[in-house]
Amino acid sequence: MASVCARFGASLALVVAATFVPAVTSTASAVPAPSLAGTAATVRAASLSTVAATASSTRAFLRAALRNPVSRGRMVIRVAERYRGIPYRAGGTSPGSGFDCSGYTRYVFSQLGISIPRVSRQQYASMIHISRSQAVPGDLVFFHSSSGRVYHAAIYAGGNAVWHSPFPGQRVTYARIWTSAVYFARVRV
Repeated sequence: MASVCARFGASLALVVAATFVPAVTSTASAVPAPSLAGTAATVRAASLSTVAATASSTRAFLRAALRNPVSRGRMVIRVAERYRGIPYRAGGTSPGSGFDCSGYTRYVFSQLGISIPRVSRQQYASMIHISRSQAVPGDLVFFHSSSGRVYHAAIYAGGNAVWHSPFPGQRVTYARIWTSAVYFARVRV
């Protein structure tokens, strides 16, 4: 739909310019108005280049936003919130079948084109380890045992809270961090 609107807008602008600018120019000077014979091809070429330029600049903007932890975090939280209420399912990796903790974190990041490993321990190992004070919403929180083994993954929401898929019988939810036995990490983009 956006490309249709962009093409229509570019076409309209070129038609208006081709119609009115030559008339004004020809009254101001004795130069005859140019023919509109090539206007359709010109409009089509201009429309395609406008769409290509817009798509290219949108991709560049998105790449820059994903490299910035704060802007990426805002996008991650918006996506994470969409799946509130999806049931927990061991081994689950999609909203249709349900999520386990790492399936949920992986799915949320995949919606932004960011690939992370499937299981929580591998996710933690693949990330940049940060302190709690460095964490921003959209970073990940990994819960660990007293021996340091990661057993649960969640998305940091800020204010000592997370988005996560907790355990069987529960649903994706927003919750307070309930323990101090956590690691914080940031995805590599």
